[in-house]
Amino acid sequence: MSHTSRKKRLYEALNSEIYKYPEKLADFLAEVLDCSITIEDANHHLISYSKHNENIDEARLSTIIQRKVPNKVIDGLWKKGIMKKLLESDKPVIIPAIPSVGLGNRVTVSIRENDEILGFIWAHIEEKTIRNDDLELFIEASKFAKKYFLYVRNKTGKSKKQYRDFFWQLLLGDFKEENKIHELAKQFDMNLSGKLSIVIIDFEKVESVTDLVKKHAFYLVETLSKVNIVGRFFDQHQLILLVQLKKENDTKSAIHEYIQTFIDRLCNRLQIDHVIGSSGLIYDTPSSLHYSYKQANKVLELKRKFPNELENVYLYQDLGIYQFLDDLYRIRMKENYRNEVIEKLKEYDEENNTDLLNSLRVYLKNDSNVNLAAKKIHVHSNTMNYRLKRIAEICEIDLNDSSLKTNLYLDLLIHKVYH
Repeated sequence: MSHTSRKKRLYEALNSEIYKYPEKLADFLAEVLDCSITIEDANHHLISYSKHNENIDEARLSTIIQRKVPNKVIDGLWKKGIMKKLLESDKPVIIPAIPSVGLGNRVTVSIRENDEILGFIWAHIEEKTIRNDDLELFIEASKFAKKYFLYVRNKTGKSKKQYRDFFWQLLLGDFKEENKIHELAKQFDMNLSGKLSIVIIDFEKVESVTDLVKKHAFYLVETLSKVNIVGRFFDQHQLILLVQLKKENDTKSAIHEYIQTFIDRLCNRLQIDHVIGSSGLIYDTPSSLHYSYKQANKVLELKRKFPNELENVYLYQDLGIYQFLDDLYRIRMKENYRNEVIEKLKEYDEENNTDLLNSLRVYLKNDSNVNLAAKKIHVHSNTMNYRLKRIAEICEIDLNDSSLKTNLYLDLLIHKVYH
């Protein structure tokens, strides 16, 4: 079949209904492209595969048997830089054989809708020579395959705008009746049963949230499997996710691990920094998700104020006393409150060129452990003990009083942020 004839067949197929039937997809493309074809979704699950000859390689055979591309193949493609190319380019990628993961010669092209990866077409080309006009056909083939993914997505007849509006109503607490929420969720193929939480991946400090960042972020949403992603969308510099714990006995640690892995992989692959993540509490009812959304935003706000202290904190329930600092600060301001210990130590440090206030802060932050606090500020433990004695004398306080130390630590945290 000539190049012109094959191109014509693809154009004609765009106006047919072949794309609605996954069992026909791969065979049709295999006939047009003259090679064995595998079509996968964005999570590398098998959608359709064509007939093949006896030269089938290990990667293709394992994918067909498992209905998913083996992890070792995906890892091998990442190491070779191939997955990065597929996420960042609309053009087909020629892949030489990778014997270590059982992969023969391939041509691959991503199937995408704007910034979002919908899936991939993989062609097993064996020893076939690929020309430029062949690569052009792969681009047309990806447009054809995209119709299948959009068809499946749009079966409900609900638009992206309607989906986004429903999601926002959940986040803002506009719904009160559980039955109504579940009824609407079904229209968007969203399962809102089980344990749910809102996760936010925030890119505010990243130079710009480019199409490239969004592509990689959406890919990770599809491929990380530690939790179920029920819903997601980008809102300016934030990726907002509605997550569902996979098993009844799963705990908050699954969400913590998900956020940490997501950020680590995204930053490593794109060589970017300053991406932060957060999650609200886990709820059993979708009508409570607006609380989780507020809590997730509260975590982000506090992580910006305390970047070092909260660097590895992602969950609202792990904030500890940091949850209450804003409320306490408002109370302090209303009462025109000043902590005398802090005031005295500030004055003493300025007059004597000492560092007693910071020494006290480090000592309290490290749970009153003299040796650990001394290491943190690079002094001998005897020096730290001497400083603590001077603090007690200057301020006339008992540093063995736990309630006094708790109050002091809270006021020191407030002082650090608000003064």
